[in-house]
Amino acid sequence: MERSLSELVEGYSCVAIIGMEKNAGKTTVLNHLLGRRPSLVQAITSIGYDGEDTDQVTGTDKPSIYVGCGTLVATASGLLGQCDFTRELLGFTDFHTPMGEVVIVRALSDGFAQIAGPSTTVQMTALIEMLKAAGAAQIFIDGAAARKSTAAISSSDACILATGIAFSPGINDIVEQTRHYADLLMLPGFTDDAYRCSGRISEGLNDCILLDDQGNVAGQACSFEDSCADLIVGRSGKATSAIFKGAVTQRLIQRILDKSRQLGWLRLVAEDGTRFLLTSAQAKELKVRGAALYVMNPVNLLAVTVNPVSPGGLRLDGHELQRRVAGGLNVPVFDVLAANLPQISQTRPVHA
Repeated sequence: MERSLSELVEGYSCVAIIGMEKNAGKTTVLNHLLGRRPSLVQAITSIGYDGEDTDQVTGTDKPSIYVGCGTLVATASGLLGQCDFTRELLGFTDFHTPMGEVVIVRALSDGFAQIAGPSTTVQMTALIEMLKAAGAAQIFIDGAAARKSTAAISSSDACILATGIAFSPGINDIVEQTRHYADLLMLPGFTDDAYRCSGRISEGLNDCILLDDQGNVAGQACSFEDSCADLIVGRSGKATSAIFKGAVTQRLIQRILDKSRQLGWLRLVAEDGTRFLLTSAQAKELKVRGAALYVMNPVNLLAVTVNPVSPGGLRLDGHELQRRVAGGLNVPVFDVLAANLPQISQTRPVHA
């Protein structure tokens, strides 16, 4: 029997909901999950600012977050006046946002919430521990769109990816790009010498370190400089692991592809899948040429949700969108607008 989305998140203490784009349906998913386990103390927070009535980027109306009595809410102090539930202040965090310090409150009645949380992994991890200490049994993080989701993903036990027409009006593009991003999130872990060396890498300056097949350092460079790609390609034919602290950019990948036709000797390792900024075409070409992608922190992707309606009123066939996306993934796919979020699961072959 197929499991519901709320059943899938059971057993996870912290779940991040991230989107391919703004208005992909994250808030609808969050509202669906909140209150499904009334016997548990639930908690919510956000990467940055979310929960406003009007999207600050698109200017369109968006769904509000609704919390039940007893829910713990971590949000900026400047937003408390815009939350219409009665509340009890539990504590301060000393994490500051443009809307004030992040505070933890307990809802004493049902109502709508606006939430803003920290944007760094260190602060989000600390906030999660504070929420657990305050009694939270399950925490939901309203994550940012796409590449800004690192803090949410790194701090959670599992994640849900939201996609839909807001990302692209064409089903083919939605399917391809969602599959691409989901594949990046689910990249396998790489531990050989990675953690030993990762502490020696500084983000931005010499944020890429090269290891030979014995785990010895074979070079170090800044990933944003062309010399980094040159250094990597200079190892051609020798087993090499390039470990990155920061982003692995399209420019870097393209320069490697332009300079080397055969890449079976190369392994590219990032902290997590959100750090790979390469295009779908580049990912395919790397695979064809034999390069392997890994992450130091694998992501537990539980499900994908699809939203067939855009803020501007455009609509796709929800069942068709759900079916097409499910055909390219090996995780269940749910339609956020369908009653009880019914899933479609169509496992595709897993290739080595």
